[in-house]
Amino acid sequence: MSQITLQALGAERGKYLSHALDEVWLQNGVQGEGEVFELRELPNGRVALACLGGEKGKYLSHAFGRLWLQDGIQGEGEEWICHDRGGGNVAFECLGAEKGLYLSHALNKMWLQHGYQGEGELWLKGISTQNISLAAMGGERGKYLSHALDKVWLQNGIQGEGEIFMFEKLSNGRVALACLGGEKGKYLSHAFGRLWLQNGIQGEGEEWICHDRGGGNVAFECLGAERGLYLSHALNKMWLQHGYQGEGELWLKNNR
Repeated sequence: MSQITLQALGAERGKYLSHALDEVWLQNGVQGEGEVFELRELPNGRVALACLGGEKGKYLSHAFGRLWLQDGIQGEGEEWICHDRGGGNVAFECLGAEKGLYLSHALNKMWLQHGYQGEGELWLKGISTQNISLAAMGGERGKYLSHALDKVWLQNGIQGEGEIFMFEKLSNGRVALACLGGEKGKYLSHAFGRLWLQNGIQGEGEEWICHDRGGGNVAFECLGAERGLYLSHALNKMWLQHGYQGEGELWLKNNR
């Protein structure tokens, strides 16, 4: 079993399949557990999508030709065929009476489409992983990357959830850093060439390449328009450095 997010592609890119508020809908970005599902692989090669958070115990269902949340797996109405479309992209086909219908976000709504028509039935599968802290190395040793007070800065030690991030491994080999605590639902962003907190994952501005430097040390490279810039704490400030210059762009990743 793995915990995943499902990002819509095509015209709805940046929106995520959500079970929050006990409904099936599209949420702007990942706001919390309402956009996280547990992917359960069933012995017959099928899969089921279990909810977390307030809807725990419920499953995404296509029974009776509609999308809703069912208590437990009652039958084929809560089972899906997950088609791998490459690059971390997947499509979900119904079984049972709805066989041949696909889980669709086309036209900015959640519904069941007749057959796979294109990006409207395509989802990018992301994987949620562990909570971490990021300790600065070099001259700023002892300070931690912080999102407390709704800003990006260096905190002396770990003072609370403001220095804890959810490290999300995306299926395209990239990662995202989600906030906890008062900034829950926001992500560390390098969009527009600055460091800030964005509501949800809106695109490559909230995605990073995590380079393993050994011994638990990592470096974070930007993507998109900022590609080649690195997350830096050099000179005792938070900024984007051109290339990896040394310990100023090095972080010690600790699981929490």
